[in-house]
Amino acid sequence: MALSLDSKIRDIMRSEEGKAVMEKWAPGSSKDPRMKLVGALTYRKLLSYPESAETAKHSDEIDADLKACSR
Repeated sequence: MALSLDSKIRDIMRSEEGKAVMEKWAPGSSKDPRMKLVGALTYRKLLSYPESAETAKHSDEIDADLKACSR
């Protein structure tokens, strides 16, 4: 499965590589129970929320890391 910022959080979290990308850019996210609440959102949508502003600055890098997981 190809991963990108347009992938749903639940799909990213099902992939060990995707989970590692989440941890790289948002430490602790893979163990955060709130992630289940946003599982249906795309990563891009999640980054649009004010709480994600700092991480969103790196959206191009995150997208590249996620796409690299899919190879």
